[in-house]
Amino acid sequence: MPPGNPLSPQFLADSLSLERRFLAEVLAVPRAGLDADAGLTYDIFKRRRELDIEGFTYPAELLPVDPFDGMPLQFARAALDTQQHPLRAARDYEHWLLRIDDNVRWTRQAIANMREGMRRGYTSPRALMERMLPLLRGFGEDTSGNVFYVPLRTMPESIKEPERTRLTSSLGSAVKDKLLPAYRELHAFIQREYLPRTRISVALSALPLGPSWYAFRVKRASGAQLSPNQIHGIGTAEVERIRTRMLSLPVGAPLPPKAELLNAYQELKVQTLAALPALFSAAPRADFEIRASGLASEAAAPLAYQAAPPDGGSSPAVLYVHVESNAVRPAGVAIAAFLQEAIPGRHYQSALQQERVDLPKFRRFGSEPAFVEGWALYAASLGDELGLYRDDEAKRGALVGQLKCAVALVVDTGLHAQDWTRAQAADYVRAQLGVDASDAGLMTDRFVALPGDALACKMGELKFQALLTHARQALGARFDIREFHAEILKDGAMPMDILEAKMKLWMEARR
Repeated sequence: MPPGNPLSPQFLADSLSLERRFLAEVLAVPRAGLDADAGLTYDIFKRRRELDIEGFTYPAELLPVDPFDGMPLQFARAALDTQQHPLRAARDYEHWLLRIDDNVRWTRQAIANMREGMRRGYTSPRALMERMLPLLRGFGEDTSGNVFYVPLRTMPESIKEPERTRLTSSLGSAVKDKLLPAYRELHAFIQREYLPRTRISVALSALPLGPSWYAFRVKRASGAQLSPNQIHGIGTAEVERIRTRMLSLPVGAPLPPKAELLNAYQELKVQTLAALPALFSAAPRADFEIRASGLASEAAAPLAYQAAPPDGGSSPAVLYVHVESNAVRPAGVAIAAFLQEAIPGRHYQSALQQERVDLPKFRRFGSEPAFVEGWALYAASLGDELGLYRDDEAKRGALVGQLKCAVALVVDTGLHAQDWTRAQAADYVRAQLGVDASDAGLMTDRFVALPGDALACKMGELKFQALLTHARQALGARFDIREFHAEILKDGAMPMDILEAKMKLWMEARR
């Protein structure tokens, strides 16, 4: 990655040049002469370079701000989350001061880019900017409760005088005189200059190059060579299939109170670890902790989410649980959420991958949306075989997660490829998921803001299920579920067609 501001024209030009150079270098290597492992590295590296280069066709830098992702929110989360972004020593605080300067430069470049976007016909949907304004207003307020003062309040006692006073003064000044004014500047620009020029349409396809841009994002997220309309049809069929199954199962009891929920997760961890050898031959060395998130969650948000360790595994990962959720959800959802986010889902997959110290770093620490999200959803389907879905309530909880991902296929493609209105999408979400209008609107706006991203979980899960069915049929009595899972996971995340080719060779070798 070249140095500089990731939104600047120079950075983008340098990055594209670097990607083209990497692709040329890998294409100069004869693929036929490589062994299986080296060939896999070659194929994954080549695909990522090709996708990255294709991505430069589309001016994402002209739409840098949204209320769900992007630098303004990411930086606020980093300040708040001391587990994922720990500030333990003076050098960490010095680095944080440099990041504040980077953030200020990013903000000014973002404003310049958004002005350029207005000139070229690339503007954000008005609904997203209306959601963004109150967030920016809060981030820019100079109050003691502002998230950007958290690193100041949580400075460890191990940092002694006089360094402590120097860092406290430098950080306080940087927040007050640089960072907060930058957030206020961005807020003022959007409110006064940008909002009146935003578009009423919500589809990415409404922008110049929009249809091909969305098709690219679909390909990148889903790992499939399918059109948005084909994925829409798959999603519609999946919604109907899952809802039919859910109708045969009763609605379970609501989630237990806060303390009981955390205890239940601790017990579930013990039970799952004991059951795991029935389906998996390997276990990662990396552990994970279970903690309350301390934040309320909407009905549309996951009950639990996994946070990988910031240092590559030397400290435990964390499974955060939304114990303060106002949503009324069946207790069965808790089991499915655990399997999806912890073991054998997201934590299990990422930990095994990071423990492959023999892999190149881009594979050891890399990701692939359909593989990672799809594996997590697939893992939640294993509760029966693990003996954890002991009643209809638990089985229904697993189907709730599947339904959300299936609904995402329909709504995302509906919005960006089939001219659905925002209201039409929100109505569909409400009808299928039973959430209230506020949560349906929130989910819909996330699909608007991040076109294609939500396709990864269901499209990936469907591919894992297809590979499982194919392996059972191809191997018959030779099929071993433990060997199948080991082969799926052992080489880390990769594009789904490359995984499919790998698994085909594995099956042929075992016949």
